[in-house]
Amino acid sequence: MHEVLPEVTSDATPDLRPAEPAPSAGARPAIHRRRLLLSTVGGLGALAVPAGVRWWADRVPVRGPRIWSTAATGGRMVLPAGPRESLYVSGYDGTVRAHDARTGTVRWTRAVPAADAYDPPGGWPLAAGNGTVCVNSATGVRALDAASGQVRWEVAVPDWRDLSAEQGIVVAGDRVLTGYGNALRCHDLATGEVRWSTAANVSPVPLVAGDTVYVPGRTGGLFAFDVRSGERRWAQDAVGPVDFAPTVHRGTLHAVCNDPATGGSTVHALDAVSGRPLWRRAQRHSLGELAVADGTVCLLSGTALTALDAATGDTRWSTTVPGGLGRGTSSTAAAGGAVYVGTNDDRLFAHDLATGRLHWRDEPDRLSADTEYTRIALTAVGPAVFRSGRTGIQALGALPTA
Repeated sequence: MHEVLPEVTSDATPDLRPAEPAPSAGARPAIHRRRLLLSTVGGLGALAVPAGVRWWADRVPVRGPRIWSTAATGGRMVLPAGPRESLYVSGYDGTVRAHDARTGTVRWTRAVPAADAYDPPGGWPLAAGNGTVCVNSATGVRALDAASGQVRWEVAVPDWRDLSAEQGIVVAGDRVLTGYGNALRCHDLATGEVRWSTAANVSPVPLVAGDTVYVPGRTGGLFAFDVRSGERRWAQDAVGPVDFAPTVHRGTLHAVCNDPATGGSTVHALDAVSGRPLWRRAQRHSLGELAVADGTVCLLSGTALTALDAATGDTRWSTTVPGGLGRGTSSTAAAGGAVYVGTNDDRLFAHDLATGRLHWRDEPDRLSADTEYTRIALTAVGPAVFRSGRTGIQALGALPTA
């Protein structure tokens, strides 16, 4: 309801100017030049306000829901039992550290021997579980006590120079699985003794799901082995060389094959039990590790973040993310209904996993355009995400209250 204002009378001198004649029927009314000018300026101002808001939002650094941050050198990370336990980090400085996942406080630090000054390129590969942290290095496989960092055992291995920078290691129950010497080897977690090993031509990027370990071939193909015995369960030759450890989600194995000749890539989906191909999806640009959660596969191809149905490969949504300003790789992770993208200039973006809508973003006071190669690592658990890189480690989102 509009308020009716009372009639106002005035004792001012009346306007004695002759009234303008009313326009005749069909005639165009006169346009007041001053009113036209003010209307034009006002319209332009109205259009400029949203554009200015967008420009300011793009210009001003944004802060996400930060929990803690530390300038301690980052690198590869593993969070074996959620934020209630330690976050283990293999840094660019050749050390392995245990951080309190709730505060970032360093609990212990252990130096890992390097063959020369150029090792490690982005943190030694590491894994944790069952009270033990296992690390691959140029001198061998080393097991550390998760609570204290004390060395439990170390097994010497052949020279690592012929191995990919993506070499990996997995702790599965009382076993440690890692690739070296062109073979997949299974060590006893308590003693380091080799339980079994595969034939040659196996890439050092294993994945364990249930009682099966999946590993790519060095020149192509995927293989599945029994974790306990090492017996081969299946081999699939219809997949090219795989650059990263595959993922298993709801019974489907997903793997990325990058083609250096074309610069493109292909995502393959196989039945995890039989190795039977289910679907594949070609991309114009190379891909990094996949982020998989809640029936969704998220892949970062160039500046395009795309979500696929994990069962069919159909596109659910696609959005654009900024490219990093520095050298190195961006990373993705998914958990808690969100997919995260960390770029090599210290920015982090959180998108809704179901729709792709941007939840929040986090930026430093000054974007980094470092010329040194930076490997960005992300680990997401529930509504919390941990980001690690050359400039430090940040925890964002929310941690459980208990």
